[in-house]
Amino acid sequence: MLTINEIKKVVHVKVINGNENAKLKDFNISCNNHFKNEFYLPVSLHKDRHQYIIDAVKMGAIGFMISSSCENYQKIINESKEINPKIIILEVENVNDALYKMGEYNRQKNIHIPIIAVTGSVGKTSTCEMISSILKQEILTFSDTRNNNTKLLLSLLLLDIDKYNLAVLEAGIASKNKMEPISKLLKPSIVVINNIGTAHIGNLGSKKNILKEKVSLTKYMKDDKIVFLNNNDSLLQNLLLDKQYKIIKYSIDEAYNIEQNNNILKFNAQVYGKPVDFAMNAYGNHNVSNAICAIRIAELLHINVENIVKGIEEYKNVSRRFNVIKKNGFTIIDDTYNASLASMQAGLKSANNIPNCKRKIAVLGEMLDLGDFSQELHSQVGETFASLDFDILLTQGENAKYICESGRKYIKTNEVMHFKNQDDLINKLLNILSKGDLIYLKASKKMQFDTIVHKLLETIL
Repeated sequence: MLTINEIKKVVHVKVINGNENAKLKDFNISCNNHFKNEFYLPVSLHKDRHQYIIDAVKMGAIGFMISSSCENYQKIINESKEINPKIIILEVENVNDALYKMGEYNRQKNIHIPIIAVTGSVGKTSTCEMISSILKQEILTFSDTRNNNTKLLLSLLLLDIDKYNLAVLEAGIASKNKMEPISKLLKPSIVVINNIGTAHIGNLGSKKNILKEKVSLTKYMKDDKIVFLNNNDSLLQNLLLDKQYKIIKYSIDEAYNIEQNNNILKFNAQVYGKPVDFAMNAYGNHNVSNAICAIRIAELLHINVENIVKGIEEYKNVSRRFNVIKKNGFTIIDDTYNASLASMQAGLKSANNIPNCKRKIAVLGEMLDLGDFSQELHSQVGETFASLDFDILLTQGENAKYICESGRKYIKTNEVMHFKNQDDLINKLLNILSKGDLIYLKASKKMQFDTIVHKLLETIL
């Protein structure tokens, strides 16, 4: 909760209308989900959201912020006051900048609340969810499954931090010099770096640059400055930090008796020095690595063993991240949220291990933001099929053709095809489907492969 007077301390604000002493507790930046008594922040995110201010006011918003340079500035103000004469209107130079400063202020105001910040090239959201699933058994824990991991979106999340006793948040970047402002914003007590892969390597230039950027999350740490590093990652194995940091390394090698039984992943691990059995609703050994990280953090925070086991057991996979849907004899694996080399390879291997399927079909799209590395990395995806048992490969996206070119050597059917547009791919896929098939779908988010999933579900229902 912030008062207008508090906002004035950190942002140059002009109160155009409404009660200057009002308290603002519910903030929203959505284009279409508006709620009563919210305070609307029309940020620029993919597009300018000032055009949705009137909709928010009509739905009962308590007020809104407006940039001084807004094209329809006076019209928006006049219409809003007609709808609600008491509407709170705050003018600022830039809404995005104002939100960051508000988030930074509220973080400092609640600096006693520990934040666990998770970063890495893949698996950030899953790791966050495993950590929070355990910690919430004993601690009032804030987490977010919507991939709100940028400076702007984390600023929004921090406006709610005072409602909790601890927060688990992910930090993501797609280009250089983006992580340090996030570290300054979050001031985390614990940082997790789970891997250094090739996501956004086209913007960042090399894996060493990616590592450097990820490590920037540690710059503004507080408390004991504890950094968890995945010891199975070659770049993190040898990472050296200043003496002010306490490094704790974790590894999938700490787990044993790993067994995939349909959708249940079982393993054993030592907790407080004693062997413990774990079971979680997930596919793929990479999830065991994430779970070990979550378990070690739980030990650090002295969570009871029973609650650690329960937290892992109650972990729920995040939407569009290897969601297994079984309908009318078909198995559809929706892994369409995003894609990188490591995540695509891990997803294919996990799908390959699902038993009792008539045929295995891979439907893969382009991995974006790879720049000059794009051909090489897409070709590496195709090479993955050398150790898999897929029967059909369909791809779409300019650089996804390289998956086909290299994958054709290993998939011994004529059903290895590349498509220039999604409609043609969908038509082909629907024509070749038969009961018993497993269909694995993955691509970068902007490829909109979730559309293919919806078409599949409509067809087989």
